[in-house]
Amino acid sequence: MKFLILQWINPQVPIERLAKLTPAQMKYIEEMKARGRIEAYYHLIGQQGHMVIVDVDSDEELTRFIGDDPMFFHSHREVYPLTTLEAHRKHLMELLKK
Repeated sequence: MKFLILQWINPQVPIERLAKLTPAQMKYIEEMKARGRIEAYYHLIGQQGHMVIVDVDSDEELTRFIGDDPMFFHSHREVYPLTTLEAHRKHLMELLKK
């Protein structure tokens, strides 16, 4: 199951806190990428945030992925489920046949 996660750091987080948490978050992202859980990561230019595409096996694993992020309590996020073009096309064709 693939999900797009958009994450932004809360602007009121003190810079001293960010200085401690940012290296921990970068390490976490690198570990998840090495495990094959992060398919893509991009920093959002001009914003205090990033986007990741994660590949997890369950909603429980998605919850753990998000909750284990060192910035969990200092950010907000939007999560979107993703599907492939092939799966989307198949579903559309089935709908159109009805």
